[in-house]
Amino acid sequence: VKLGSAATLGAMLPKISRNASAADADYETALKDKLYQIDQTFAQLGFTQAQPLPVVTGNAAYNGGLRHDFDQSALPLGSYVIQPLARVADVDEKSRADILPIFHEIGCHPASAPDGHATTRLMLQLLVQAFGLDPSRIAFVSVPQAQDMRPVLDEFDLPFAQKVLLRDEDEAFAARDASGFFFPDPFGDDYIVTMGVYYRVGNTDAPAPATYPPTPDWTEIGEIVISGDAAPLGISLGAERLTYAASGLFPTWDQRLAALFAQVEHDSAGGTTPPGLSAFE
Repeated sequence: VKLGSAATLGAMLPKISRNASAADADYETALKDKLYQIDQTFAQLGFTQAQPLPVVTGNAAYNGGLRHDFDQSALPLGSYVIQPLARVADVDEKSRADILPIFHEIGCHPASAPDGHATTRLMLQLLVQAFGLDPSRIAFVSVPQAQDMRPVLDEFDLPFAQKVLLRDEDEAFAARDASGFFFPDPFGDDYIVTMGVYYRVGNTDAPAPATYPPTPDWTEIGEIVISGDAAPLGISLGAERLTYAASGLFPTWDQRLAALFAQVEHDSAGGTTPPGLSAFE
């Protein structure tokens, strides 16, 4: 019997202790439910689940030997993956409500070679129709090239002028942070053009971001690749942040530390511990 990612990932999540709060238990349930929904949705759309790569990369020169993003080149067309990740730089931001020591990115590459309209449409179909997110709470951050996506946003009643923050192109290119441009090879020069997808959380009616980075009312839940040749066009979503957007629930940094150490121990299989792990200890 093939275990889906919900079951596989659930086995790696920290167990709920007897004194865990009800909120912690509620979140664990919400995340597992969302993972099951993700599997079911992608299967219905005809995507094949790919096995995630180890969170330990063996390349200590970048991110302390920990995987920081799903491997664009390794994911076949027509597939999706739920990839565990850890970013050393996040240690300095662990006080943020939406930052975790280990998280899971859903990467997806459609089977045919789509254009930016197709990837944007797929993302919105998933968020609004499949996962039931409130379109009034969705916003985007990108660069001027994203203006070609206006017709797709119109299809979902998302007025471009109200929903999309366009960054200065040179500034976004220098940042390399996926809200405009992303470099699949962190040491390389080849890039893809992206739209960062943000969701308003909490009891607020704050308008879409007018400056970058957005206020804490907004959390980035994914990216849409709208053009470029450095990687296949596709989309990505954060599993934990998608759960946060849908439920309003999010675990604490400390609650997930054990899951990071367990994942690294599992993936290193008795080999050398990646030096980046010391930043989390």
